[in-house]
Amino acid sequence: MRRSQPRNANQTLVVAPYHFDLARKVLSIDGAVVEMTDKEFELAAFLFRNLGRLLSRGHLLEAVWGRNPDLATRTVDTHISRVRSKLNLRPENGFRLTPTYNFGYRLEKIDPAEVATVGTEVVSQG
Repeated sequence: MRRSQPRNANQTLVVAPYHFDLARKVLSIDGAVVEMTDKEFELAAFLFRNLGRLLSRGHLLEAVWGRNPDLATRTVDTHISRVRSKLNLRPENGFRLTPTYNFGYRLEKIDPAEVATVGTEVVSQG
């Protein structure tokens, strides 16, 4: 029985409002399907599986593309930009995808209310 049905045949990853169907490589946000390439999907799923962790470009390149991490390429940065845009990974939407200079990226879940209050704080000088 185990051999006839692969373990990850019905595997999903859910980090509200994002829903990843890993078997079919389909991502939806609040039920709306997001058009993505296979590599964009794999990169997004990898980032969400490692939510809060700092991931080096080399590690991302090796994990998603299966390439040598020492290879000089802007592939990771280009795909990160596309994923950030397509998934609307912005602080006001509860997520922040931040670059770490000369290293890699970290996807963080944040409270959108914190972002709203930062801009409204008044600093008094006395």
